[in-house]
Parts: sequence; structure tokens; C-alpha cells
Amino acid sequence: MLQKNVPENTDITIPKPRILTEEESLRMRENLAQKNFGMSLEEFTKAWKAGEFDGDRARHGKVIALAMMLPEYWED
Repeated sequence: MLQKNVPENTDITIPKPRILTEEESLRMRENLAQKNFGMSLEEFTKAWKAGEFDGDRARHGKVIALAMMLPEYWED
């Protein structure tokens, strides 16, 4: 089934995923914390763990997206 509003003859190239290095991952998370919340990643992590973003409906998606990238989210 074709997607709506996409011409049939359009070539869509999906880039191949790549694994980020640890440094690239940290830099990306730092940039997101600064851009979206005006704080460092460390400050964001502390605020998130303390529940300071609970009920923040305006930024809910951005909070969840960044929180899911925190290493401690994935550690067993």
C-alpha cells in the first residue's frame, strides 16, 4: 500500500543505521539536554531521577526520548 501524498515514482533512500561511539553518544545526549532543557546531561539526569519532570506535559516527549538514552535506563 502506498503512503498518501507520496508520488509513486519517488525514490526514497533510507540511510543505513550506524553504531555511535561512546563519545558520539555522550555528545549527542549532552547537546539534546542543553538544547531542549537548557541544562547539562548530568543536571538533566539528576532532575529526571528526582521526578522534576513528572507532569511536564509540554516537554513530555522530549523528556522521555532523552531519558531512554541514559545508560542507566538500559543497565540490568
